[in-house]
Amino acid sequence: MCPELSGLQTLECESCQLGKHVRSVFPKRSQSMCTSSFSIIHSDVWGPSRVSSFGFRYFVTFIDEYSRCTWVYLMKDRSELLPIFTSFLNEIKNQFGQVIKVLRSDNAKEYFSSTFSSLLSSHGILHQSTCPHTPQQNGIAERKNRHLVETARTLLLGAHIPIHHWGDAILTACFLINRMLSSSLNNKVPFFVLFPNNPLFHTSPRVFGCVCFVHDMSPGLDKLSARAIKCVFLGYSRLQKGYRCYSPETKKYYMSANVTFFEQTPFFSPSVQDVHILQQVLPIPVV
Repeated sequence: MCPELSGLQTLECESCQLGKHVRSVFPKRSQSMCTSSFSIIHSDVWGPSRVSSFGFRYFVTFIDEYSRCTWVYLMKDRSELLPIFTSFLNEIKNQFGQVIKVLRSDNAKEYFSSTFSSLLSSHGILHQSTCPHTPQQNGIAERKNRHLVETARTLLLGAHIPIHHWGDAILTACFLINRMLSSSLNNKVPFFVLFPNNPLFHTSPRVFGCVCFVHDMSPGLDKLSARAIKCVFLGYSRLQKGYRCYSPETKKYYMSANVTFFEQTPFFSPSVQDVHILQQVLPIPVV
């Protein structure tokens, strides 16, 4: 008689394993074991983009597992990871009085250079990496990249902004996501987890890509000169209480608090942008 299949604990069949082996199933989300901020930092490098954003083709993310706050840095080359992480490490130490205990990343070679490994070792930071071809083990960073890219693409499409401004959209997406409710935190706001006594916004949020006018502080203006520069609003400053605006005419960025907004008026017309190209420039990472 045939045995009941439910009664079999294991079926050790080498041919079956060779012929039918599949990938292991990973949980969609793992339970966080962090009890303090910056104990575990998740990181991933995205890129290269097919279109540069003022020379930038990559960005790197650092996500604090405890608060889910995210830091994003634009990069022109993957080799910039070392100085960027060094700066991030010093900021966490000086501004929060915390030390990073664990860094989790994939197996990208920039995380395993001798200088980067020496930096981690000198600070006593454990480097936990994924198994080859297993991005699910770096799920927090991979999902964050997906969230950033989807949000950035939506910002660009919604305001018909040219593709080469994807870097501004990524930075703005990070700024906003840090200030939105997170299901991973039981609907808490990441920013408030780290800064419970700080205001959520130092400046009022505005419509990305709208027309704005920056007060012109240039010396030597005569009495009949225009007193403002027409710009497109492209984000916020992390370190200043001002708005990040760009003038296609002067090809300059302006950081200012003296800005008037026409939030119902997009700066760019729909004909400027090719949606198909944008989807290629900002592809969604596969997790």
